[in-house]
Amino acid sequence: MDLLSTILTCSLYLTGDDVVRAIAESTSQSNPYFVFDASIDLTQVDPPPPPKTASEAAARATDILAKGGRPLLGLLELPPAWMSAFGRDLAAAFDPCTNIAVGTAMLSEFDFECSSGGSARHGRSAAHATKESGSSTDNARSPARRRCVLHKYEEAIGSPDFAMTTLLELRTQRLAHPPVEAAPIFAPARFEHWGPDQLLVSASVSSLASAADP
Repeated sequence: MDLLSTILTCSLYLTGDDVVRAIAESTSQSNPYFVFDASIDLTQVDPPPPPKTASEAAARATDILAKGGRPLLGLLELPPAWMSAFGRDLAAAFDPCTNIAVGTAMLSEFDFECSSGGSARHGRSAAHATKESGSSTDNARSPARRRCVLHKYEEAIGSPDFAMTTLLELRTQRLAHPPVEAAPIFAPARFEHWGPDQLLVSASVSSLASAADP
């Protein structure tokens, strides 16, 4: 499953798929096995090459913890404490869907805190925060609200410049356009029996395009 599909399937942050995508595509560069030690100064130390497997990522995170570091894990740069809070072990952070679910649950919590009156009622569950924040989509997508959410996330994970990096990624983010052939109105020609969600006439994209020409 690609990144966008994973976000659409697993995200609990109802008003900010583009924010989730920007986080995943910035520092972690869409690598589900990303591991970064937030305690090091990147101007003084060159980080090692990123892990390429879940087992390699888990081993590196464990090593960082043993040395007193602060590892951030996977697509959304989760601290190990968040995995524990949601009843998951450290290795689960390298499952893309689990990583996005945990990270976006926290984004929803921070969004609730940043919303009008959210801080006064702080302490509600992330799921409840997600439900309520979804009712004010326009406000949740305002630049000020997003900056507030990202700064809270930055503070929680202890990663300097996280908010700025994510906001820059948002500004340059291109819309993700799936191929038109993937749209549900187009049914593959090999189908002989049509279901209720399929077009009743088999037609290719090229033939439809040519038929539209004068």
